Amino acid sequence: MNKLIIISVCIILSAACKNKVNTYENKLGVKPAALAEMDKVNYTKIQWLDTLKNFGSINEGDSVLIKFYFKNKGNTALFILQARPGCGCTLTDYPQNAILPGEQGAITATFNSKEHPGIITKSILVKTNTINNTFQKLEFSGEVINRNHVSGK
Repeated sequence: MNKLIIISVCIILSAACKNKVNTYENKLGVKPAALAEMDKVNYTKIQWLDTLKNFGSINEGDSVLIKFYFKNKGNTALFILQARPGCGCTLTDYPQNAILPGEQGAITATFNSKEHPGIITKSILVKTNTINNTFQKLEFSGEVINRNHVSGK
């Protein structure tokens, strides 16, 4: 009987603590990444494994996925705050959670080549909580083969 009471009390306390944390976050509306951005004293360091990519050649209308890898070389959590493509033909995705010291992550870009024939160079502006530049520029390039040229039209 005592064990049942103790387990019940633990479950109730656990649920109560969880609700307080969720209420606290909801009332403030502040995400951990936003707090990390404001905490300039504890900025970390990022190392890009590559900032320039060439995807080669693709046919117009095809899409290509490009990945840019990075590593947290600092002593505190790394947050990717934004990854903003330079145009609407590119969609980006990036980790929403903290990248702990020593861990790696990737920013992905999906380029849609529709109506973009020729040699292209596109960029992505990345904002992080890092001491070695808050903003980093990633670039990718390649050739989009005009489908009219390929089919002989």
